[in-house]
Amino acid sequence: MPRDFLSATPHTAFIVANAAALCSATALLGGPAAEARVQRLVDDLCLTPSMTPRICRELDALEDLLSLEHVHDPDRVEAEHFALIDPTDPVVDEICLLLDGLREARS
Repeated sequence: MPRDFLSATPHTAFIVANAAALCSATALLGGPAAEARVQRLVDDLCLTPSMTPRICRELDALEDLLSLEHVHDPDRVEAEHFALIDPTDPVVDEICLLLDGLREARS
């Protein structure tokens, strides 16, 4: 049964409200697999009435991706995707805002 979003947790409300922007940002930073992972997270948050260990792991992974946690590891896809981003591109500001919003919603 779908969740009642009037009583949703702050992180659920943030993820659902920003799903399109998060999908775009994760696709840019981590490719199609990262985008699909966020889409599954959105689905899980919409359908699951409580926090599960899997949802917690996925929220952690999303925060790691948005915070560029693994871009210095050449064995990870994030390094390749990060190298293609122009630091002056306005999307960089959007990613920073998404990260700030996610962290605030999770605190």
